[in-house]
Amino acid sequence: MSAENVLQVMNKLSQCFVAGSRPLPAQVDYAPLIPVISFSLLGHDWAVPLEEVAELVDIQDCTPLPGVKPWVVGVSNLRGKLLPVIDFAQFLGGRLCAAKRLQRIVVLDRQDVFIGLIVDELKGMRHFSSDAYEPNNQPADTALKPFVQGCYRGNGGTQTLLFNPDALIANQAFHDVTLT
Repeated sequence: MSAENVLQVMNKLSQCFVAGSRPLPAQVDYAPLIPVISFSLLGHDWAVPLEEVAELVDIQDCTPLPGVKPWVVGVSNLRGKLLPVIDFAQFLGGRLCAAKRLQRIVVLDRQDVFIGLIVDELKGMRHFSSDAYEPNNQPADTALKPFVQGCYRGNGGTQTLLFNPDALIANQAFHDVTLT
């Protein structure tokens, strides 16, 4: 077989392949999924971005601290590190509702602040589409507003508040723990 014959055969095969092939599917718009840790508190579902959570732990024995506000539960030893534990519901002006066995501590390690927030119940890891985020949707409860940066709309119109740990850490009332 000569070189011209091989080239002709290859061209015919190529034409047959192109004639029998289908076009590529149209590009589908893709909305990235945001991984979050979901929990319940004060009758609301909350979410905090996964990368902002250091750890999730069971409720631990805490050593109470004298002269602090009632929402400061105390300090606990978490693998050799002192963890201040906060009753997050009480800080927000409410109270924890879930049974003690369901409550968990969400550990934050942000801006040189290592803190544990007690929440009613962990709902686990979830993924929300970035399209489901509504930045201007705020809760009616004014005590929650400073710490919510928007919400995610789920199936059936459910609303999950997006918690902003940096807003909590920057909040002066959060740092004012002593009784005056």
